[in-house]
Amino acid sequence: MGEIRIKREDGPAVYHVTSRVIQKRRLLAEGQREVWVAALHRAAEFSGVELITYCVLETHFHILVRIDPAARMCDDATLVRRYRSLYGASRAQWSGLNADELAHALANDPPEVAEALRERLRRRMGDVSEFMRTLRQRYTRWFNLAHGTAGTLWAERFGSVLVQDTPWLVGLIAAYIDLNAVRAGLVELPENYRWCGYAEALAGKESLCRSLAACSPAAKDTAEALACYRLLMFGKGAGAKGDGSGVRIDPEALLEAVRNGGELQPHELLRLRARFLTEGRALGTRDWLEDGEGARVLAMLKRPPPCRPVEVLDNVDLAVARSRAVYCALEHPGE
Repeated sequence: MGEIRIKREDGPAVYHVTSRVIQKRRLLAEGQREVWVAALHRAAEFSGVELITYCVLETHFHILVRIDPAARMCDDATLVRRYRSLYGASRAQWSGLNADELAHALANDPPEVAEALRERLRRRMGDVSEFMRTLRQRYTRWFNLAHGTAGTLWAERFGSVLVQDTPWLVGLIAAYIDLNAVRAGLVELPENYRWCGYAEALAGKESLCRSLAACSPAAKDTAEALACYRLLMFGKGAGAKGDGSGVRIDPEALLEAVRNGGELQPHELLRLRARFLTEGRALGTRDWLEDGEGARVLAMLKRPPPCRPVEVLDNVDLAVARSRAVYCALEHPGE
C-alpha cells in the first residue's frame, strides 16, 4: 500500500501531478497527444479545477493544477454544464444518461433520487484523485477502443506534490513543467513544443494565459506577465543540472529574451499561433466564417466545426473553424 496522498480540504491548493505509461511504452505519440490534451481540458472543466500548465511526452505527463474542494458545492446548471463538457452528447457509461437527460432527472426525479445523483457527481469534483482518475480513465477508454486493446495504460499510482500557493513558487514549478521538452532534447525553445501549457497559452488559450500570468502579479497586464514568465523559464532553462549535464536553452536565446524583455515579436506570435491552426477546417475573418462564403461552405459539412477568434496582431480580425475530430474521438472512440 502506498503512502497516504496529501490533500488540502479546507481551501484551494496547488498540485504538481505526474503519471507514467506502463513499461515505458510510447502510448502518447504525436496524434494521441492531441486526444490526451482534449481529454485534459474536458477533465479539468468537469472536475472544476484550474489548469495552470502541463506537458505531455510519449511516456509520461506533468500537470500543474489549482483545486478547490468548494467546486463540489455547485448548482444543477453547473453540474449539467460540467457533465456535458466531459461527455458531450454521448451517454455516460457510469449513469446511462446524456446531459439533457441528466438535467431532466435532476429537475423531475423524486427528491431523494435526484439528491443521490447530485452527490455522485459532486464527489467526482474538487478533488485531485478524482480529477486524475477521470483523465486517465477517459484516455484509457479511448485508446483501448481505438486500438482494439484492453487493460490499464498507467504504470502505477499517479505522483502528486502539494505546492505552496505563492506566485513565485507556482511560476517556478510551471516553468519546470513547460521546459520538459527542452530538457528531453525535442525542441530548442519551449514555445516550439506543441503539447505544453505555455505554447497553448501563446496560441490563444485564455484560461492558460490567465493562470500563467497570475505567476507575475506585479505585471500591469497579461502580456507583461507572460513576458516575465518567459524570462523565468529561460533563466531556469539556461542552467545545466548540478552535475553539469542535460540539455538546456542556448545562452544566446536567453540573452535575446532578456533584450526583448521576455516578449515575443509579432511575427513570432503569428508563426506560433498559426501552427495551432493547421488542423482547422477554415481560416479567415470572423464575419467570413460566420456569415460569409466560409459559413456557406462549412454549412455543407455534416457537423460544421465551431469558430473561435485567434488573437495574433492588433486590429487583425482572424478566426479559425477548428476540426471536431479530436473531440469526436473522445465521444465516439471506436469510430
